[in-house]
Amino acid sequence: MKKLVWISGILVTCFSLNAQKEIFITLSPKNAGVDLQLNTAITNLNGLVFNLDHFDYYVSGVSILHDGGQTLTISDTVFLVEPENHVLYLGNHAITTIEQIVFSVGVPSNLNTINGADAIDISAYPENHPLSFQDPSMHWGWTSGYMHMIIGGQADSNNDGVVDALFELHNLGNGNYNTVQLPVIQTDSYENQIDIFMNCNVDQWIKNIPIETAGVQHGTNGINADVMDNILTEPVFDQPQNASITSLSSTIGNLFFSESGEELTVSWKDVKGANSYKLISNSGQIISQGSIDALNGSLTFQSITNGMYIFQVLDKSNEKLNSLKIAK
Repeated sequence: MKKLVWISGILVTCFSLNAQKEIFITLSPKNAGVDLQLNTAITNLNGLVFNLDHFDYYVSGVSILHDGGQTLTISDTVFLVEPENHVLYLGNHAITTIEQIVFSVGVPSNLNTINGADAIDISAYPENHPLSFQDPSMHWGWTSGYMHMIIGGQADSNNDGVVDALFELHNLGNGNYNTVQLPVIQTDSYENQIDIFMNCNVDQWIKNIPIETAGVQHGTNGINADVMDNILTEPVFDQPQNASITSLSSTIGNLFFSESGEELTVSWKDVKGANSYKLISNSGQIISQGSIDALNGSLTFQSITNGMYIFQVLDKSNEKLNSLKIAK
């Protein structure tokens, strides 16, 4: 009987190890349902023409409800989300089915200002840390703290279809640190990877915000509070209608990776029409790119430090055929 119990324990342990999966949340920036384009004329919900030259925000306090009500909390991580850097890697966890996600927009109070229990001076963070110096700046000083979200560009002030009025919203204050709670549908991208694909809708985030007359606003009240409150009242964050377990079926072929020390090898199989590749860091930096012309193949990259990367295979028109998120 003792041997049977011991064997059963081994089986349970093996099952648990097999259930470990890499978890990613992708927050795709959208406006009017299409991919957000910076420095391009777009329209808000009222038909006002505007353009953006930056749109950045923090996400923190992430927790996941999974597998019948279990909770995974990732409370000690802060992510900086930018138009070209909007994939959040939550780590490797024993999760099968994700039912709901909760996250807050901004920097939590314990890290935010001089009064924060765990706050440190911005200059003490490593250069690549989300709470270090950013361009454009996400920090308003040791007393005021971090800006939860910044958005800026130009808007049409006289309804002639031409943008002519500068606006900048720098939204501060512990009272504007708001929380999103949403049921979600996951995508089982690979055997060991779960993705949650979501949209961040800029037009909903600035709904009823008079950007054409706002000018430069940095603070905790008034229009700065209003734009952060839209997180609570409008569908700023939602899932695309095609978010499902089969939403990646249109990708071509399969991608795999292996690692050893600072060496990373990425392989592809049955990727028809492959013409080029890109290896991109979590900060949006292109680590490597080049041509490929084989249905199957592999590439080995040297001096790759720990972090999150995306490997893309593209066709002759530079359209993405397949991509692989890599947590090293």
